[in-house]
Amino acid sequence: MSENEPMLLDETAVSAQTPRAFWFSFLSTAYCKYSHKISTRATGTYAVHDHPYYEMMYVISGQVDFFIAGHVFPIGGGTLVTFPPGARHGVLVRTSAPYERYTMHFDPRALSMERRRLLLHAIPKDLLGFASEEQSGAAVWRGMENSGMMQVLEAIETLRDADPSTQEAVLPIYLEALLATLIPRTAQPQAGSSASRRALSQQEEIVSWVDQHYTEPITLDSLAEHFYLSKGYLSTQFRQATGKSVKDYVRARRVAHVQMLLSTGLPPAQAAARVGFADYTTFYRAYVRTVGHAPSADCKSGISDAPLAEALGAPLPLKTPGGGAGPIVYPIDGTANEDPSMEGVVIAEPAKK
Repeated sequence: MSENEPMLLDETAVSAQTPRAFWFSFLSTAYCKYSHKISTRATGTYAVHDHPYYEMMYVISGQVDFFIAGHVFPIGGGTLVTFPPGARHGVLVRTSAPYERYTMHFDPRALSMERRRLLLHAIPKDLLGFASEEQSGAAVWRGMENSGMMQVLEAIETLRDADPSTQEAVLPIYLEALLATLIPRTAQPQAGSSASRRALSQQEEIVSWVDQHYTEPITLDSLAEHFYLSKGYLSTQFRQATGKSVKDYVRARRVAHVQMLLSTGLPPAQAAARVGFADYTTFYRAYVRTVGHAPSADCKSGISDAPLAEALGAPLPLKTPGGGAGPIVYPIDGTANEDPSMEGVVIAEPAKK
């Protein structure tokens, strides 16, 4: 076994003296955060949360239930779960069997502009607020053992001891390789004519600009003026690229950002002002329309399962092996405690030769 090869837990080796959560790898760059974790702790609760960046989680082993935009899906080894920014999700670990997973959080700016639309094409976009079970199920990719994803993840592990500048340069390349493994499983956008390719590049440029400026005042008029396009043409291009109008897209991004800020303890009025809502009434209506409940509901550190499930239109958590269903708990400090199975985590040392 090499010096940099991480330790692996065997279920039979777990004892009362064995640490129950290991963090093998954590890499953080400007637009990507990667981790490799394993735990042997049944949680009994869902830590439901969301964040303003994409997430990919590949499960190696374990018995867990994923809560995705109002629906629960049993997840086993060889399964990938993908989320767009703002999607409400959480995990319940059902048993103490080793639960091992790789996670990548990223901003779309980590991807090269010319490949961004193709690489993000496979990640479902309609998971903001309420979503159908079919829409939520599109986030779950089963049978990924032979997709090539594991080889990319193993390559990322080699960056653990690299200098920060190397990690900054190389991690986005591996991120694109991870997303590329999904392309054969999806309907690929057609290349089209040279004119359509120019239009596609223009669409990407417009959406990218909105993604970077959605906390500022944005209207169809101002956007059309900025890109020297007619309002009708820009509106059509934007809807083709996102499936939404400019107004609806900006509202969804702002609401998702507010949800993240509320989880850190920021009052709703301050959070709304920070992400660009002009007044509280407009913000309140947008929040309820998008999420399905008032913003005050997301300011509480602990919400019982029934009210939250009812507000989300979600099924209650399934029964745990010991009987009884644990509450769905919203993280009290952003995403820091979004994974209850990592309580008491220790950093795994490289295995000795």
